Amino acid sequence: MAPRTLTLIAAAAAKNNGIGIGLRIPWRLPRELGYFHRVTTTVPEDEQARDGRPVVNACIVGRRTWEGIPPKHRPFPGRYTIVVTSSSGLLGSEASPVAVTQPSLAAALQHVDAVNADASAPVRIARVFVAGGGGIYEEAMRMPACRIQVLLTRVEFADADRCDAFFPPLDEAALSRQPHARLEEVVGFAVPAGLQTEAGIDYEFQLFESTR
Repeated sequence: MAPRTLTLIAAAAAKNNGIGIGLRIPWRLPRELGYFHRVTTTVPEDEQARDGRPVVNACIVGRRTWEGIPPKHRPFPGRYTIVVTSSSGLLGSEASPVAVTQPSLAAALQHVDAVNADASAPVRIARVFVAGGGGIYEEAMRMPACRIQVLLTRVEFADADRCDAFFPPLDEAALSRQPHARLEEVVGFAVPAGLQTEAGIDYEFQLFESTR
């Protein structure tokens, strides 16, 4: 069996990999958020309509990331949401057949497999995205039998030193940056290349993939 592809998606300060300040995204970049939305909702054509069930992608997040998302934006619309937490009642009224908790990242991946094997489940899950926070990203990079992709937006953020949550350092021996054409192949649509500027902040969309 081919290894599972696990895709980490994050926007991080170029200076220090900062991803958050006090449970909030440090910058306001609507186009970059639009990129996140489009990437995580785009289902590959070869994954669509296999057994008649709607097909969606899954987004896995940790408790602190979940709590930092404005309530009006959670669960993630059009995606299967899995929150990794020891508190099974965390979601409360936001829990649904497509928004669940699991006690660990490994359990979350097992849950994805169980959903896909259950013909009575309301959806089938195509791609699996890990969307924060730092601890979940770090654990994902170490998951056995997984092929890792990292969709990383490098943000030139002047106040990076204020960040208190961080994306883990990339292991250059295990992950290599890919050409822009490969990034577009992975996400399934055209993506602006090179530095982008929004609200006076420069950033660049990048892709890293497992070398093994």
